[in-house]
Amino acid sequence: MAGGVSLFLLGALLTGCDGVSDVEGYIAEVRARPPAPIEPLPEVKPFVPMTYQAGDERSPFIQPQPEQGSAVAEVKPECRREEQERAKEMLEQYGLENLAMTGSVGLKGQLWALITTPDGQVVRVGLDQHMGLNNGRVIRISRRAVDLIETVPDGKGCWVTRDTRLAMAGTN
Repeated sequence: MAGGVSLFLLGALLTGCDGVSDVEGYIAEVRARPPAPIEPLPEVKPFVPMTYQAGDERSPFIQPQPEQGSAVAEVKPECRREEQERAKEMLEQYGLENLAMTGSVGLKGQLWALITTPDGQVVRVGLDQHMGLNNGRVIRISRRAVDLIETVPDGKGCWVTRDTRLAMAGTN
């Protein structure tokens, strides 16, 4: 009986389909139309290679180098000069902006400042000790600040001094 039902369904499907004459007519109509015009290809401009013109200038891929002054700097006799013979102290490897005064300690009238380095080490600093990258020498210590004299180059072969203050952390 299952074979009879399948045969009946197959027959119903085949009789339900019309012919393909309408599809064939549409295809013939489309083929009879004139073809749409094709746009012409754009004109190809010939490639013109550029030559590198900045061969004698600094490469943009190399770190800039500091400008070199004249080999022999003209030193004026009245110029103040940097202390060359002195060995650098521990706190001279840090900029003052990286150091913090965290306190002070006093004993028998002498006062020391407690300076914290960026790596968390606390260092005791007294008068005439040096700190900072600009040859800073401690000239005064109070409970709230350390006053320094820094010696910096003026760009003309001489050195000038400037007063700097490192205040206790947390105070204005």
